[in-house]
Amino acid sequence: MMTQQNPSAFKAWQQPLGWLLFLLLVGGVECLLGWGKVVGVWAGVNPTAVMVAFVLLLLAYGLSAWRLYDYFPQVLQGKGLATWRLLLTHTLRSQFFPTHTGTGSFPAAMKGEFGITHAHSVSALLWFRFLDIHAALAFLIYPLLVVTPLKRLAIPVIVVWVVLPLLVYLLRNVIEARFAGRDGYFSQLVQQTVYGLPDNWSEFWRSWLMTWASWMVKLLTLAWLLGQFLPDVTWNMRLTAVVLGELASGLPLFIPLNAGLYEGGIIAGLLPVSAAQPSAIAAINVHLFVLAVMLVGGLVANLLGKLRG
Repeated sequence: MMTQQNPSAFKAWQQPLGWLLFLLLVGGVECLLGWGKVVGVWAGVNPTAVMVAFVLLLLAYGLSAWRLYDYFPQVLQGKGLATWRLLLTHTLRSQFFPTHTGTGSFPAAMKGEFGITHAHSVSALLWFRFLDIHAALAFLIYPLLVVTPLKRLAIPVIVVWVVLPLLVYLLRNVIEARFAGRDGYFSQLVQQTVYGLPDNWSEFWRSWLMTWASWMVKLLTLAWLLGQFLPDVTWNMRLTAVVLGELASGLPLFIPLNAGLYEGGIIAGLLPVSAAQPSAIAAINVHLFVLAVMLVGGLVANLLGKLRG
Protein backbone atom coordinates (compact mmCIF):
# COMPACT_ATOMS: atom_id res chain seq x y z
CA MET A 1 0.00 0.00 0.00
CA MET A 2 2.77 2.44 0.90
CA THR A 3 4.61 1.92 -2.37
CA GLN A 4 1.45 2.75 -4.30
CA GLN A 5 0.78 5.94 -2.37
CA ASN A 6 4.28 7.38 -2.35
CA PRO A 7 4.41 8.32 -6.07
CA SER A 8 1.06 10.11 -5.79
CA ALA A 9 2.18 11.90 -2.65
CA PHE A 10 5.38 12.98 -4.41
CA LYS A 11 3.44 14.33 -7.39
CA ALA A 12 1.11 16.22 -5.06
CA TRP A 13 4.07 17.96 -3.44
CA GLN A 14 6.06 18.42 -6.64
CA GLN A 15 4.52 21.72 -7.72
CA PRO A 16 4.38 23.53 -4.33
CA LEU A 17 7.92 22.38 -3.52
CA GLY A 18 9.12 23.55 -6.94
CA TRP A 19 7.55 26.98 -6.48
CA LEU A 20 9.07 27.26 -2.99
CA LEU A 21 12.52 26.52 -4.41
CA PHE A 22 11.88 29.07 -7.16
CA LEU A 23 11.07 31.81 -4.63
CA LEU A 24 14.14 30.89 -2.57
CA LEU A 25 16.34 31.12 -5.66
CA VAL A 26 14.93 34.52 -6.63
CA GLY A 27 15.50 35.76 -3.09
CA GLY A 28 18.96 34.21 -3.01
CA VAL A 29 20.00 36.08 -6.15
CA GLU A 30 18.85 39.34 -4.60
CA CYS A 31 20.75 38.68 -1.37
CA LEU A 32 23.97 37.39 -2.92
CA LEU A 33 24.21 39.39 -6.15
CA GLY A 34 21.40 41.90 -6.36
CA TRP A 35 19.01 41.81 -9.31
CA GLY A 36 19.99 45.35 -10.27
CA LYS A 37 23.59 44.29 -10.70
CA VAL A 38 22.58 41.15 -12.58
CA VAL A 39 20.42 42.83 -15.23
CA GLY A 40 22.60 45.94 -15.33
CA VAL A 41 25.19 44.17 -17.47
CA TRP A 42 22.81 44.39 -20.44
CA ALA A 43 23.77 48.06 -20.74
CA GLY A 44 27.06 46.97 -22.28
CA VAL A 45 25.49 44.76 -24.97
CA ASN A 46 24.73 46.08 -28.47
CA PRO A 47 20.89 46.26 -28.81
CA THR A 48 20.99 45.47 -32.52
CA ALA A 49 23.05 42.34 -31.89
CA VAL A 50 20.59 41.29 -29.18
CA MET A 51 17.69 41.65 -31.61
CA VAL A 52 19.52 39.51 -34.17
CA ALA A 53 20.11 36.85 -31.50
CA PHE A 54 16.43 37.08 -30.55
CA VAL A 55 15.33 36.44 -34.14
CA LEU A 56 17.83 33.57 -34.51
CA LEU A 57 16.48 31.84 -31.41
CA LEU A 58 12.92 32.19 -32.72
CA LEU A 59 14.24 30.69 -35.97
CA ALA A 60 15.55 27.69 -34.02
CA TYR A 61 12.04 27.11 -32.63
CA GLY A 62 10.68 27.57 -36.13
CA LEU A 63 12.94 24.79 -37.40
CA SER A 64 11.64 22.50 -34.65
CA ALA A 65 8.08 23.31 -35.74
CA TRP A 66 9.02 22.58 -39.36
CA ARG A 67 10.39 19.19 -38.25
CA LEU A 68 7.05 18.38 -36.62
CA TYR A 69 5.12 19.63 -39.66
CA ASP A 70 7.25 17.49 -41.96
CA TYR A 71 6.77 14.39 -39.80
CA PHE A 72 2.96 14.41 -40.27
CA PRO A 73 2.68 15.74 -43.86
CA GLN A 74 -0.73 14.28 -44.64
CA VAL A 75 -2.38 15.51 -41.44
CA LEU A 76 -0.61 18.86 -41.11
CA GLN A 77 -0.62 19.85 -44.77
CA GLY A 78 -1.51 23.54 -44.97
CA LYS A 79 -1.41 23.92 -41.17
CA GLY A 80 2.10 25.30 -40.76
CA LEU A 81 1.07 28.25 -38.59
CA ALA A 82 -1.08 26.02 -36.38
CA THR A 83 1.88 23.64 -35.98
CA TRP A 84 4.16 26.51 -34.99
CA ARG A 85 1.55 27.80 -32.54
CA LEU A 86 1.16 24.37 -30.92
CA LEU A 87 4.93 23.91 -30.53
CA LEU A 88 5.45 27.38 -29.06
CA THR A 89 2.56 26.91 -26.64
CA HIS A 90 3.89 23.52 -25.56
CA THR A 91 7.41 24.93 -25.08
CA LEU A 92 6.10 27.74 -22.88
CA ARG A 93 3.75 25.46 -20.94
CA SER A 94 6.57 23.06 -20.13
CA GLN A 95 8.29 25.86 -18.19
CA PHE A 96 5.49 26.09 -15.62
CA PHE A 97 4.48 22.48 -15.04
CA PRO A 98 6.29 19.29 -13.96
CA THR A 99 7.98 17.32 -16.73
CA HIS A 100 5.36 14.57 -16.87
CA THR A 101 2.56 17.16 -17.13
CA GLY A 102 4.31 19.19 -19.81
CA THR A 103 5.11 16.06 -21.82
CA GLY A 104 1.55 14.79 -21.43
CA SER A 105 0.17 18.05 -22.77
CA PHE A 106 1.85 17.51 -26.15
CA PRO A 107 -0.04 14.34 -27.25
CA ALA A 108 -3.25 15.79 -25.79
CA ALA A 109 -2.77 18.96 -27.84
CA MET A 110 -1.91 16.96 -30.96
CA LYS A 111 -5.08 14.92 -30.51
CA GLY A 112 -7.30 17.93 -29.85
CA GLU A 113 -5.81 20.15 -32.55
CA PHE A 114 -5.09 17.72 -35.38
CA GLY A 115 -6.74 14.40 -34.41
CA ILE A 116 -3.38 12.58 -34.25
CA THR A 117 -3.53 9.55 -31.96
CA HIS A 118 -1.79 9.53 -28.59
CA ALA A 119 0.43 6.58 -29.56
CA HIS A 120 1.61 8.23 -32.77
CA SER A 121 2.36 11.62 -31.20
CA VAL A 122 4.18 10.09 -28.20
CA SER A 123 6.33 7.99 -30.52
CA ALA A 124 7.13 11.04 -32.63
CA LEU A 125 8.01 12.99 -29.46
CA LEU A 126 10.35 10.21 -28.29
CA TRP A 127 12.10 10.11 -31.68
CA PHE A 128 12.52 13.89 -31.64
CA ARG A 129 13.89 13.81 -28.10
CA PHE A 130 16.36 11.11 -29.06
CA LEU A 131 17.57 13.30 -31.94
CA ASP A 132 17.65 16.40 -29.69
CA ILE A 133 19.69 14.75 -26.94
CA HIS A 134 22.00 13.18 -29.52
CA ALA A 135 22.64 16.53 -31.24
CA ALA A 136 23.16 18.40 -27.96
CA LEU A 137 25.66 15.81 -26.73
CA ALA A 138 27.49 15.95 -30.06
CA PHE A 139 28.03 19.68 -29.52
CA LEU A 140 29.24 18.86 -26.01
CA ILE A 141 31.63 16.02 -26.86
CA TYR A 142 33.82 17.90 -29.32
CA PRO A 143 34.62 20.96 -27.15
CA LEU A 144 35.33 18.72 -24.15
CA LEU A 145 37.71 16.53 -26.11
CA VAL A 146 39.65 19.33 -27.77
CA VAL A 147 40.44 21.04 -24.46
CA THR A 148 41.72 17.87 -22.74
CA PRO A 149 44.71 15.57 -23.29
CA LEU A 150 42.29 13.35 -25.25
CA LYS A 151 42.04 15.84 -28.10
CA ARG A 152 43.51 13.35 -30.59
CA LEU A 153 40.43 11.22 -30.04
CA ALA A 154 38.09 14.10 -30.85
CA ILE A 155 37.56 13.38 -34.55
CA PRO A 156 36.98 9.58 -34.37
CA VAL A 157 34.80 9.88 -31.26
CA ILE A 158 32.62 12.62 -32.73
CA VAL A 159 32.29 10.72 -36.04
CA VAL A 160 31.15 7.55 -34.26
CA TRP A 161 28.71 9.54 -32.15
CA VAL A 162 27.30 11.52 -35.07
CA VAL A 163 26.38 8.39 -37.06
CA LEU A 164 24.51 6.82 -34.13
CA PRO A 165 21.01 7.78 -35.43
CA LEU A 166 21.97 6.28 -38.79
CA LEU A 167 22.88 3.00 -37.09
CA VAL A 168 19.64 3.03 -35.12
CA TYR A 169 17.65 3.51 -38.31
CA LEU A 170 19.57 0.81 -40.19
CA LEU A 171 19.04 -1.65 -37.31
CA ARG A 172 15.45 -0.63 -36.52
CA ASN A 173 14.00 -4.02 -37.48
CA VAL A 174 16.58 -5.85 -35.37
CA ILE A 175 15.92 -3.56 -32.40
CA GLU A 176 12.17 -3.94 -32.77
CA ALA A 177 12.43 -7.75 -32.84
CA ARG A 178 14.81 -7.73 -29.85
CA PHE A 179 12.39 -5.83 -27.59
CA ALA A 180 9.05 -7.01 -29.01
CA GLY A 181 6.68 -8.29 -26.35
CA ARG A 182 8.98 -7.40 -23.46
CA ASP A 183 7.68 -5.71 -20.34
CA GLY A 184 9.41 -3.01 -18.31
CA TYR A 185 9.79 0.74 -18.68
CA PHE A 186 12.96 0.65 -20.80
CA SER A 187 11.59 -1.96 -23.20
CA GLN A 188 8.36 -0.02 -23.64
CA LEU A 189 10.37 3.17 -24.22
CA VAL A 190 12.50 1.49 -26.91
CA GLN A 191 9.42 0.02 -28.63
CA GLN A 192 7.64 3.39 -28.67
CA THR A 193 10.74 5.15 -30.01
CA VAL A 194 11.23 2.58 -32.79
CA TYR A 195 7.54 2.94 -33.66
CA GLY A 196 8.14 6.66 -34.08
CA LEU A 197 10.98 6.27 -36.60
CA PRO A 198 10.32 7.86 -40.01
CA ASP A 199 8.79 5.62 -42.67
CA ASN A 200 11.46 6.16 -45.31
CA TRP A 201 14.99 7.42 -45.80
CA SER A 202 13.90 10.78 -47.15
CA GLU A 203 11.89 11.53 -43.98
CA PHE A 204 14.75 10.27 -41.82
CA TRP A 205 17.32 12.56 -43.42
CA ARG A 206 15.01 15.57 -43.21
CA SER A 207 14.19 15.08 -39.53
CA TRP A 208 17.86 14.56 -38.71
CA LEU A 209 19.08 17.59 -40.68
CA MET A 210 16.36 19.86 -39.25
CA THR A 211 17.34 18.76 -35.74
CA TRP A 212 20.97 19.65 -36.35
CA ALA A 213 20.05 22.96 -37.98
CA SER A 214 17.83 23.91 -35.03
CA TRP A 215 20.43 23.04 -32.41
CA MET A 216 23.26 24.67 -34.33
CA VAL A 217 21.37 27.96 -34.57
CA LYS A 218 20.30 27.83 -30.93
CA LEU A 219 23.60 26.81 -29.34
CA LEU A 220 25.82 29.09 -31.41
CA THR A 221 23.48 32.01 -30.71
CA LEU A 222 23.53 31.36 -26.96
CA ALA A 223 27.30 30.81 -26.92
CA TRP A 224 27.72 34.17 -28.66
CA LEU A 225 25.40 35.82 -26.13
CA LEU A 226 27.31 34.27 -23.23
CA GLY A 227 30.47 35.80 -24.70
CA GLN A 228 28.94 39.28 -24.41
CA PHE A 229 29.06 38.88 -20.63
CA LEU A 230 32.28 36.83 -20.47
CA PRO A 231 34.43 38.02 -23.39
CA ASP A 232 37.60 36.31 -22.12
CA VAL A 233 36.07 32.81 -22.22
CA THR A 234 36.83 30.77 -25.35
CA TRP A 235 34.18 29.58 -27.79
CA ASN A 236 34.79 25.95 -26.78
CA MET A 237 34.06 26.63 -23.13
CA ARG A 238 31.06 28.83 -23.89
CA LEU A 239 29.59 26.16 -26.14
CA THR A 240 30.19 23.53 -23.47
CA ALA A 241 28.49 25.73 -20.87
CA VAL A 242 25.32 26.42 -22.88
CA VAL A 243 24.97 22.75 -23.81
CA LEU A 244 25.23 21.80 -20.14
CA GLY A 245 22.61 24.43 -19.37
CA GLU A 246 20.23 22.98 -21.96
CA LEU A 247 20.79 19.42 -20.71
CA ALA A 248 20.38 20.42 -17.06
CA SER A 249 17.07 22.12 -17.85
CA GLY A 250 15.80 18.79 -19.18
CA LEU A 251 16.36 16.93 -15.91
CA PRO A 252 13.20 15.39 -14.39
CA LEU A 253 13.15 17.95 -11.56
CA PHE A 254 10.46 20.57 -11.30
CA ILE A 255 11.37 24.17 -10.58
CA PRO A 256 9.31 26.78 -12.48
CA LEU A 257 11.15 28.18 -15.50
CA ASN A 258 13.92 25.65 -14.76
CA ALA A 259 15.32 28.28 -12.42
CA GLY A 260 18.64 27.20 -10.99
CA LEU A 261 18.89 24.14 -13.23
CA TYR A 262 19.74 26.05 -16.40
CA GLU A 263 22.09 28.38 -14.54
CA GLY A 264 23.69 25.47 -12.70
CA GLY A 265 24.56 23.73 -15.96
CA ILE A 266 26.14 26.85 -17.44
CA ILE A 267 28.09 27.63 -14.25
CA ALA A 268 29.38 24.04 -14.12
CA GLY A 269 30.77 24.44 -17.64
CA LEU A 270 32.40 27.76 -16.80
CA LEU A 271 33.93 26.91 -13.42
CA PRO A 272 37.30 25.76 -14.86
CA VAL A 273 37.83 29.12 -16.60
CA SER A 274 35.73 31.74 -14.82
CA ALA A 275 35.00 32.85 -11.25
CA ALA A 276 31.66 31.89 -9.71
CA GLN A 277 30.11 35.37 -9.47
CA PRO A 278 30.58 36.56 -13.09
CA SER A 279 29.64 33.09 -14.28
CA ALA A 280 26.41 33.23 -12.26
CA ILE A 281 25.52 36.68 -13.58
CA ALA A 282 26.19 35.60 -17.16
CA ALA A 283 24.21 32.36 -16.71
CA ILE A 284 21.20 34.16 -15.26
CA ASN A 285 21.13 36.65 -18.10
CA VAL A 286 21.40 33.98 -20.80
CA HIS A 287 18.50 32.17 -19.13
CA LEU A 288 16.47 35.40 -18.94
CA PHE A 289 17.07 35.87 -22.66
CA VAL A 290 15.84 32.34 -23.45
CA LEU A 291 12.74 32.89 -21.31
CA ALA A 292 12.03 36.21 -23.03
CA VAL A 293 12.14 34.49 -26.42
CA MET A 294 9.80 31.77 -25.12
CA LEU A 295 7.40 34.39 -23.75
CA VAL A 296 7.29 36.29 -27.02
CA GLY A 297 6.84 32.99 -28.85
CA GLY A 298 3.94 32.11 -26.55
CA LEU A 299 2.32 35.50 -27.16
CA VAL A 300 2.73 35.05 -30.91
CA ALA A 301 1.19 31.59 -30.59
CA ASN A 302 -1.86 33.00 -28.80
CA LEU A 303 -2.18 35.75 -31.41
CA LEU A 304 -2.07 33.19 -34.19
CA GLY A 305 -4.73 31.17 -32.40
CA LYS A 306 -7.05 34.17 -32.18
CA LEU A 307 -6.49 35.11 -35.79
CA ARG A 308 -7.26 31.57 -36.83
CA GLY A 309 -10.44 31.65 -34.74
